[in-house]
Amino acid sequence: VWRERRAAFGELVLMDTSDHDWLEGRGPRLYLVAMIDDATSRLWGRFVETDSTEENLRTLRGWLELYGRPLALYTDKNSIFQTARSAEQIDRDGPPPPTHFGAALEELRIEWIPAHSPQAKGRVERSFDTLQDRLVKEMRIAGVCSSDQADRFFHERFLPFWNERFTKQPRSSHNAHRPLGALRLDSVLCKRHPRKVTSDYTLSLDGERWLIPKA
Repeated sequence: VWRERRAAFGELVLMDTSDHDWLEGRGPRLYLVAMIDDATSRLWGRFVETDSTEENLRTLRGWLELYGRPLALYTDKNSIFQTARSAEQIDRDGPPPPTHFGAALEELRIEWIPAHSPQAKGRVERSFDTLQDRLVKEMRIAGVCSSDQADRFFHERFLPFWNERFTKQPRSSHNAHRPLGALRLDSVLCKRHPRKVTSDYTLSLDGERWLIPKA
């Protein structure tokens, strides 16, 4: 079903990853982790070599540092964003715990909205169609052949062009992003591993024991 754009910048941001031969064999196969604002089509993203929780958190951090906290984030149901649990498991054990990415969104107070089909996040899917055509050709002309070169070209040359050429004027002039305030992104955008501290002030992590100062 066709959905009207949100009214204001920052009400809803769509996030997705495109696995594509961006360098056409001149370098490693890359992923483009992209975020696009629903109201304005303003784009942000990063070229990475793995579509991982860490790289998605780093991409989110870039948006947060540029614009602040959006009200909601729209993604697919990838395991980065959602812990898989069957209906029987939910009935038996309750709702699944959040993923590392989900826990970060909860702390940032950003609503997570899952897409039930690729068509549901059509805004970002259509942007990938444009990028896989225009961006691939421009990187070919520029001789881009590595992950670092692709990321630098994308940020320094392509994003300014995109955001000038393709962004839309939102229906509302209100910016729905919220400031970061006292949030420390290093502590929020990270992996979280619950551990119990034993009576001798140690804890176990990744096969090693760590000592916590008693003070």
